[in-house]
Amino acid sequence: MLSKRKLINALFVLSFPWYGIGAYAMVDRGFAVGILMCALPFLLILGIYLLDLLYRGTVKPLVNGKFLLVMGALASISFSVLLGLHYNSPLITGANGALLILLFVAPFLSSVVVQVYNRHDPDFNMADLVLWGFLAYVGINLVGMGMGMRNHLHYFSGRASPPFAMGIYDAAHLLAIINLMLLFHLRDFRTDPVRWSLLAAVYVVNMAMILSINSRLSFMIFIVLTALFITRAMKTLKGLFTLSLFTMPLMMSFALLIYQILSLPVFVAILERVDKEDVTTFNGRTYIWTAAADWLMDDRRGLLFGNGYNGQYRLRLLERVANLWGESGSFNLHMHSAFLEMLVDQGIVGILLMYAVYWAGFRYYRQHYLLDTRMAPLFAAFVYLMFVWQIDIVGYAYYSGFCLLFVLMGPVVMKKEEPATVITNPQGPST
Repeated sequence: MLSKRKLINALFVLSFPWYGIGAYAMVDRGFAVGILMCALPFLLILGIYLLDLLYRGTVKPLVNGKFLLVMGALASISFSVLLGLHYNSPLITGANGALLILLFVAPFLSSVVVQVYNRHDPDFNMADLVLWGFLAYVGINLVGMGMGMRNHLHYFSGRASPPFAMGIYDAAHLLAIINLMLLFHLRDFRTDPVRWSLLAAVYVVNMAMILSINSRLSFMIFIVLTALFITRAMKTLKGLFTLSLFTMPLMMSFALLIYQILSLPVFVAILERVDKEDVTTFNGRTYIWTAAADWLMDDRRGLLFGNGYNGQYRLRLLERVANLWGESGSFNLHMHSAFLEMLVDQGIVGILLMYAVYWAGFRYYRQHYLLDTRMAPLFAAFVYLMFVWQIDIVGYAYYSGFCLLFVLMGPVVMKKEEPATVITNPQGPST
């Protein structure tokens, strides 16, 4: 007999590949339909929980104060959608705006529901549940590629093109996160040789796709973090969160050094395209980031609460970039940085709330990592998201990194006395 707990867990695992199907539907069926498809498994989880609450007639608070912090961050980005409607953003309508807000909120609340239903199961492991979802995501993309399908949102001829993803670079980031998590499962071959071999095969396939997609940003972050985790230097490294705050300015300052490193024969062979202009501008991203810096220095409209969703278009920040890239208009461009997108759209208030969310998640998962619990692999995923959100769009809005971030915040907001968040057991939290 299928229990509610097993049904909730199954829907949660399904949400990972289904998110990719929703991404495919964005082009195939339209933006609003695609957003609804992405949110569907999460909405089903919440629907089951609400029906359960109506049946029981009682609500027992199981979350801590960080729940309000996370909801505050989600309220900020949701408000930006309403502000975008007010400023007549060409990307937002009443219908797709409402669906976007649902998609922002549903993954986090669904993750909380997963913790609630599994809180009395001593064998529950959130990290394994996330990994199973990721493996299903890889599987459906491999099937799609085998059938000759390609990504319709963003792709290049001759490169790997996972069809069920928010563009091929979005897929590269997720594949990098999966492989960082797999490092924790590839430590001891002797414990379970068959399982080790299967996961190692997944790692190799993911690595092949990452290299074929040829995303230099994701590859650079992945290589650095891999070295830190393999050597265990991550355990003694201090100031990691503070360092992540300066990812963008550090990369811009050391652009020439990065080019020199990527020009080494080993990286030229792996990455293939190592053009000086392309590398030092990070494929033109610095033009966009400089426009945002000019806004901060000279304009500052909407600096406190933001300019609404697609706020760069209200300010016409990227008109010059649109002309440079031969675009018909700047309304369909983004900042190529979740950090800058949020700063422009949600203002200082939104950014401070996001910093607080990242800090809360970082502290939680770092403690699991230092204690080597079963949740430790999620620290690798969280650290990757923490660095990449400044230099790519993956951590914003409907992109997969934003969804994953708030899924990972589910365990963080549960009360400490609940079994789901006990972190003192060296064998792993009994979640």
